[in-house]
Amino acid sequence: MPRNALSERHMAAHRAQIAHRAAKLIAEDHLHDFALAKKKAARQLGLDDQALLPSNQEVESALASYRAIYQPQHAGHLQALRLAAAEVMRQLEPFTPYLTGSVLSGVAGPHSDINLIAYVDDPKSVELYLLNRGIEYRPVETSLRHDDYPTLQFDHDGIAIRLSVRPRNAERAQVRGEERARLEQLRRLIDDARQLAAFNL
Repeated sequence: MPRNALSERHMAAHRAQIAHRAAKLIAEDHLHDFALAKKKAARQLGLDDQALLPSNQEVESALASYRAIYQPQHAGHLQALRLAAAEVMRQLEPFTPYLTGSVLSGVAGPHSDINLIAYVDDPKSVELYLLNRGIEYRPVETSLRHDDYPTLQFDHDGIAIRLSVRPRNAERAQVRGEERARLEQLRRLIDDARQLAAFNL
């Protein structure tokens, strides 16, 4: 076998090792940052070469496999979080929010936050809306910031909701790697999961 083919096989095996270790860290230690999970996994395995780091898709695939074996209850937790997200999005319907983050991608654990985005002209309108509905919120710091546009956190049935308020003109300039879904798209995911659960009974 040619040397470079063997080297590629070793690299693929190392990438798979890192992906599976990162998946375990995400599932067991509730790490939500894929980049951090990959680096920590590589360090634990003594594989610090950046070229060996797997893609997010490889980690997601490993995570799905891990949860299917070790956390069969995950699908139920995810469905409950998505139902809660749909309820909050319905309450925030005047702002046509998006769902993003781990609840959308499917990697959320039972204690994950629900992350929403609202694009508005006036950021104060969101705060006023919450106040008028008796929803207690607090601003939280995030790495992605827009002047005068806060990220607000509040609770819904014991689940933390993080609402990123952004300027309307930022809606078209989607953040790289950030998936988004409207309420109708989320409802389709929920229906698909129900059908799959019924099929597996």
